[in-house]
Amino acid sequence: MKKLIIFSSLFLSVLILCYSFNVSTTKTKEMYYQKQITPDQLQSKILNKEHKVVYFYQTNCQYCKNVTPIVIPMAEKMNINMEVINLEENPEGWKEFNIEGTPTIVNYKNGKEINRIEGEESEEMFKDWFNKSKH
Repeated sequence: MKKLIIFSSLFLSVLILCYSFNVSTTKTKEMYYQKQITPDQLQSKILNKEHKVVYFYQTNCQYCKNVTPIVIPMAEKMNINMEVINLEENPEGWKEFNIEGTPTIVNYKNGKEINRIEGEESEEMFKDWFNKSKH
């Protein structure tokens, strides 16, 4: 009987730990994608010649899963208001913004694309790109 209680307690503890880890992971993922915009909203901002940095991603993209936890916090830390477009939910964005693969981050200024960075790059490469995109 004593073994059953100990085993049950251990099993319950493991379940609680797994659940809490899953909840915190889900909340973190939601935080990364808070600044969602649609292709129409982006097009309007580009036409209004607003300076925009936009991260195009897909939730099923392994490269995006690796890059997102790097670039979203980095942009915030560098005071870059980077917005995001989910290309799974907005497939028209592929053609409309000439996206060939994900992840892709594009810098728009004065109604034009200034530069972009595509794919999974090093943290240092993203930092350099963001520094160039601030001006």
